[in-house]
Amino acid sequence: MMGDPMTMVIYVLIFILSAALGALAVTIYRYGNADNMNANSQKKSASGPQKIDYPKEDIQKFMEFDKIEDDMIIQEKGNRYVMAIKCQGINYDLMSENEMLAVEEGFSNFLNTLKYPIQLYVQARSLNLEESINSYKDRLDKLREEYDRTESANGIAKRSGNLTMQEREALDFELKKKRILLEYGTDIVSYVEKMSMNRNILQRKYYIIVSYHTSELGMATNFTKEEAHDLAYSELYTMCRSIAGALAPCGVQTSIMNSMELAEMLYVAYNRDESDVYNIRKALDSGFYRLYSTAQDVLEKKQIAIDNAVKEKAIQEAEKALQDAMNRLKDKNGLTYEEQQEDSAKAQAMQLILDNSDQFEQDVVDDALIDLNSKMHVPILDEMEINALSNDKPSAVKDVVDTINSTTATTTATESITSNEQPPVENSNLIDDNDRLI
Repeated sequence: MMGDPMTMVIYVLIFILSAALGALAVTIYRYGNADNMNANSQKKSASGPQKIDYPKEDIQKFMEFDKIEDDMIIQEKGNRYVMAIKCQGINYDLMSENEMLAVEEGFSNFLNTLKYPIQLYVQARSLNLEESINSYKDRLDKLREEYDRTESANGIAKRSGNLTMQEREALDFELKKKRILLEYGTDIVSYVEKMSMNRNILQRKYYIIVSYHTSELGMATNFTKEEAHDLAYSELYTMCRSIAGALAPCGVQTSIMNSMELAEMLYVAYNRDESDVYNIRKALDSGFYRLYSTAQDVLEKKQIAIDNAVKEKAIQEAEKALQDAMNRLKDKNGLTYEEQQEDSAKAQAMQLILDNSDQFEQDVVDDALIDLNSKMHVPILDEMEINALSNDKPSAVKDVVDTINSTTATTTATESITSNEQPPVENSNLIDDNDRLI
């Protein structure tokens, strides 16, 4: 009996001791985890917020097409080609019953003859009348100019006082007709401008989309990218021409869209809110697709402006120096350059008279020579030669010819050196390649 209580006490002590050890182990484990969490939190706070790596995708995947080339939309890395046909709508509701039946029958035949899939695409756009308004304004300016010319001509004709009553009435009627046409054009432009301010006006564009896969070329053939591109274009163009011919009996006017029209269609599809204000043509002209500035550096512009100013100043200085040199240039008789030119012209005129003296009487030739000689600043014929010509001596003509020939040769040599017909300074040899005056 004594053994049993002692055994129980031992068991109780062992249980209590094991429980205490277990509690101590749990407490140590919890404190250890708390320290680790504090250390991790400190590390995270020290390193800052962690970045999340989002997957990067090419924008071409979002656009769903690769490029536009040769009037085709290329998709799927050159494996799918798309061509579009633009269709003009018809006023079906305004047709008679027979015309409606003819259109329905023609469209039914068109659908029955299709051997390949097509897509019908309708695109709603805000009506943009900017181009129409600009064309109207250009024509209105021409009408206004024509009216002003007519009014001015009528005023001059009436002031002359040589018009009959019927002619006056005809001029007034013509002027009134042009004034009425000008006023009517002004009203049209004003009405179209007011209508363009209403953004609720929409127009619908109708398209037929035809596609072609390179897989349709066949597995046995091995075509390059260029060959597949050419074959796809040929097939699509044939399909589009066939569709256009099938729609002709329905009265639907069609045209195959070019690359620019395809780009405009896609631009409107992806930019519905901005396309009516900022269309694709303005975007291309203003460089909207560029992500960088194409303007010239301001320092380069300034340097170019300085260089141009220096060149202009150099040209002015060179021209002034040449003009001063020609003004100072005088021959042994003290004549200026202009006076030498005048005497040279008269000497050459005298030479022409002598060359053709056989066609005139001797008295006429002599009088002409004496008259020209008297008008020269420095006459080339002395008093003896003039007297000889006046007395009609045959030997005098030979002396005059020799004198004029020697004078003309001297004057021509001088002109070749001091000719006033200098080439332009910017193209002459006065300025070298380094823009320096030499």
